[in-house]
Amino acid sequence: MKKILFNIILLTSLCACSSFLEPDSPSEYVPKNVNALNEMLLGDAYPLATSEGLFNLHHAFDDDIEMSEDCILQTSTQGIVGLQYIYSWNPHMFELYPSQTSVSEWNKYYQYILGANAALDYLDDVKGSAEEKAYVAAQAYALRAFYYFNLVNLFGEPYNHDKNADGVPLKLTSNLLSSFEKRETVAKVYEQIVKDLNAAEENFLLLPMDQQNAAGYRINLPAVQLLHARVCLHMEDMEEAARYAKKVIGDWGFELYDLKSFVKKTTITAGEDASYPNYVSLDNPETIWVYGNSGDFTGIIGGSERMEDGTTYGYYVNVSRDLIACYKDEEDLRKTLYLVEELRGPMSAKPEQLKPVAGHYLPWSKCGMQYNNKVKAKTEFGMSLRLSEAYLILAEAVYDTDESLALKMINDLREKRYAADTDYEVNYSGEELLNFIREERRRELCFEGQRWFDLRRYGMPRFERRWVELGVNLGKYVMEEGDAAYTLPIPVNVIERNSALTQNKLTTEKTLQ
Repeated sequence: MKKILFNIILLTSLCACSSFLEPDSPSEYVPKNVNALNEMLLGDAYPLATSEGLFNLHHAFDDDIEMSEDCILQTSTQGIVGLQYIYSWNPHMFELYPSQTSVSEWNKYYQYILGANAALDYLDDVKGSAEEKAYVAAQAYALRAFYYFNLVNLFGEPYNHDKNADGVPLKLTSNLLSSFEKRETVAKVYEQIVKDLNAAEENFLLLPMDQQNAAGYRINLPAVQLLHARVCLHMEDMEEAARYAKKVIGDWGFELYDLKSFVKKTTITAGEDASYPNYVSLDNPETIWVYGNSGDFTGIIGGSERMEDGTTYGYYVNVSRDLIACYKDEEDLRKTLYLVEELRGPMSAKPEQLKPVAGHYLPWSKCGMQYNNKVKAKTEFGMSLRLSEAYLILAEAVYDTDESLALKMINDLREKRYAADTDYEVNYSGEELLNFIREERRRELCFEGQRWFDLRRYGMPRFERRWVELGVNLGKYVMEEGDAAYTLPIPVNVIERNSALTQNKLTTEKTLQ
């Protein structure tokens, strides 16, 4: 039987490990059966509702957020100063950000990858049926692919910009290596992602149908297929993106959630949920997989402070005016159900004391919300894979080869998002259709961790964000077209632990314009 020695000193040079992978002293851990590996995955490889920190950066850099224009006090400078380093895409953001250990997404992703690798390494040596082992393998491969996709899109250049640029190291075993891992090319990382997704699908197909599509917090086959479609979209392999999107739409019986069916409450009392749909829920008929913590949304951009009156609290960051304007039609129910109004009042305010602020919306509106519009951190999942993404992927993948299918996907989605008896259909063609599909994608998938990655694959366009302190607009930070800041710097403390790593091209520190 193979035994893997987990040497704590060397392992922590790669990541901060969890309890399973970080014993009190160097030791050997030998699981006896496949059930132990299945449970180990849950504790060490899954982004659960009790996890946090994996998705903080996904929502901090794009054009869907901007500073509130109101006068919010700064009794604690840490919140506003830390936010400014991230908000301005500072090339030294990870070293300058207060009270953090490199805003450690890099470390955390490799921690979860290590959990998936350990399950795969032990799988041949434990007792269990072929189906039980296939289930563990399917999950481990799928999760590893998911994490590498996120890593390479944070720290590597966009695939369609330069696939031969440095990506991230590929750690595919839990064995200790004698040398440090270098960065593989973006192309090679994507190649491994596709290989892992194929392996996940192959193993899922060895299971009974009900297990392939088991609803819950464990990943399933339709989630793997949706991730595969997403990856192919980023690779501009439109034929495969369409093929996998069709599987998700046609094979599993998911249904688009009809926003017309939601009845908004007129009054809310303390302790109740806010009057918005809970999109990240298995009760939602289009939910495929739930993951992550709702607190991830507010870890960086969720800072709030007292306002001028000294008692009312306001958030530094709101939904951008650009995104608000993207919802052009009043009949589009997403304008009021995806964009959640910011409520203001004293910290201990009763529901009736909280008042909405015109034009101010919270950029984490799809999480489970409490009566005071605060997220239910660490109690509910914060993110999900949903059927609507498959519609959007399919539409974009075939817009120039099967225009009628692309229009059907967009119009079928819009029918479920518009008020009754309204004109929701569109009839664009060519580049105009592609641009509309991408606008629809922005409207539909806002605050789901995809906009930053989409901007990268759209050619890294120019956009700007205002910076406000104490109610004074001090200027704007500008992300230039093709800016090197579209690829995040690797934290310096990571490079210090691994001399084989090379740093990304860094921009100069941006100044207010």
